[in-house]
Amino acid sequence: MWAVTRLLIVVFTGVTALPHSVWDASAADITLYRTWAGDMVSGHGFPLTDERWQYPPLTGALLVAPWLLGGGHAYNWFFFAVVAAADAGALALLIRAARREGSASAPREGSASAPREGSASAQRGPWMWVLGVALVGRVCYGRIDLVVAVAAIAALLWVTRRPLAAGAAVAAGALLKLWPVLVLLGLRGRALRPVSAAAAGIGAVTAAALTAWSPGAWSFLRFQSERGLQIESPAATPLLIARWIHGGWTITHRYGAEELSGPLVSAVARGCVLATLVGGAALLVVRLRYRPPVADLALCAVLLVMVTSRVLSPQYVVWAVAVAAVCALDPRTTQRPVFAVLLAAAFATQVEFPFVYDRVATGSLPGVIVLTLRNGLLLWAAGWSALLLCRRSAPESPDTSAIADESRSGGQASDSAPVRSGAVVDTGTPAPDRRTSPPHAGSGRHDAGPRTYGGRREPTTRRGYLRHPASQTFAYSSSPSVSRYT
Repeated sequence: MWAVTRLLIVVFTGVTALPHSVWDASAADITLYRTWAGDMVSGHGFPLTDERWQYPPLTGALLVAPWLLGGGHAYNWFFFAVVAAADAGALALLIRAARREGSASAPREGSASAPREGSASAQRGPWMWVLGVALVGRVCYGRIDLVVAVAAIAALLWVTRRPLAAGAAVAAGALLKLWPVLVLLGLRGRALRPVSAAAAGIGAVTAAALTAWSPGAWSFLRFQSERGLQIESPAATPLLIARWIHGGWTITHRYGAEELSGPLVSAVARGCVLATLVGGAALLVVRLRYRPPVADLALCAVLLVMVTSRVLSPQYVVWAVAVAAVCALDPRTTQRPVFAVLLAAAFATQVEFPFVYDRVATGSLPGVIVLTLRNGLLLWAAGWSALLLCRRSAPESPDTSAIADESRSGGQASDSAPVRSGAVVDTGTPAPDRRTSPPHAGSGRHDAGPRTYGGRREPTTRRGYLRHPASQTFAYSSSPSVSRYT
């Protein structure tokens, strides 16, 4: 499935058999990349005078790589090869994580229990990536955003097992397209410090090296700040509809995109910045109060940035697809209902670009209809994602928070939120031998005091939260008859 869809993407992006407007819309940026790469290899540095240069400095190294592999004449095909390698790497990471989750959720040897839901749920992660990229379409292989999305996937998957590597992935993604720093938003406890420190340290060293390599490494900030209201952004959709009904607005080509000019445009663009800031503050409150899974909060943050931004290019949708693929690996995710809406938005994005983009660029009715549908789906996904974060993520108990931050020898506190009352979590390790566990003092209740399993004392809380000695997974049992780790 992956090989077939990616082969079709490469063929239809790189071969001129389709009408020129369709082909050129998908691959036009690669021609621009080749020009920039040639200038940088020749020693001219970053394109300081080109208003279309709106990328952090590490993008220059990424664009130069295909040139070094094959020179200018075969640049397009080597660019496809670099993107395809990143795509395959993302799939391999997701498959490996899905297998690990499936093995942890499988019934233990000699158990008559059925396979757990986590095993089947984890398989949705790789499929979300395969289908999502295919639905977004050829623009994924004609832009650099898929490579950036792979950095975000790696950071999310490595955040607990390989915090230094996760920090390096965050730094690389931020120096390519900035948005992967949103991965840090959901981190907490012991994972926050090493990942953040690695991201800051590696990012600072790399940024200093790129700045020393060529002047103008940060010129993109000026071009980005001067951007107007792109017609594809959700905030521009009401103005496009009003333009089609009675005029009053014009569409101009600036900074490599189509932007609106006319009444209220400046006010709407400033409102987008304000909406992004307010939404970010709201997500911080959600993080502190509800402590959702890291990937769930990252998905909500990415969708929020997309729908409140004054700039929304079609390839940005692959950002949300990447984070959603990581969310799908986790059986505890709150975001599963959002996946179908996101895939529908991905397909609408491919219809919008490149197939009807000539209608979109002129603001004609078919283009306005497709944009309204696509942006409506993205707004739906963002709003639903935020609602699910608040409704399905239980607030953290102070007692449990104290246990999570407690230091234990030979282990590390989990970043996972405790399971709600009555839930059962399979930790993938055998239950302690109750034959070596003395009965609890008193009436046999299981709601207070430390317990001894196999000679080790394990902490509990008054509400019955237990910390598993091997996996550090928290579980909660509301039944006084349950005396083992679930």
